[in-house]
Amino acid sequence: MIKWISQISIKKVLLAGFVITVFSLLVRQIEAVFTMKYYLMPEYFGLWSKLMMPKAGPPPAQFFITSLVFTFVTSVALCIIYYYLKDHLPENPKKRIFYFADLMVGTSFIFFTLPVYLMFNVPINLLAYWFVSTFIIILFASVILVKIIKP
Repeated sequence: MIKWISQISIKKVLLAGFVITVFSLLVRQIEAVFTMKYYLMPEYFGLWSKLMMPKAGPPPAQFFITSLVFTFVTSVALCIIYYYLKDHLPENPKKRIFYFADLMVGTSFIFFTLPVYLMFNVPINLLAYWFVSTFIIILFASVILVKIIKP
C-alpha cells in the first residue's frame, strides 16, 4: 500500500474537516455581509445558480445545507491533500503552514479565480472578496492541519 494512504487517520481527518468547516462557514458569513449588494443587483440575478437563488431573495435552507456538506467535503479533501504532501513540506511548523497555504492558494487562484474572471460576468470586487476569504480559510486550514495531523 502507498505509504501516505496508510498514514491517514480518519479521526484526525474528520476532526480537522469539522474545525475547518466551522471556520469556513464563519468567514463566508462575514464575507456575505460585505458582498450582499452584489447578490441583490438585478443585473447579476442570472449569474447565480437556481439552488442559491430560485427566485430573488435570500437563499433557501437547501442551499445552506448543500453548501455546508460541500464545505465539509472540501475540508476533508484538503486534509487528504495535506497527507499526500506532508512528507515533502518543511519540518519547521511555520514554514510548513505557509508552504502548504501558498500551494493551495496558488492552485485556487490558477484554477478558480483566473477562469472565473475570464469566463463569467462576476464583478471584479466580488471576485477579490472571494479570493481574500479563500486565502484566510486556507491559511487557517493549514494551521489546523499542522496542529492536528502533525508531520
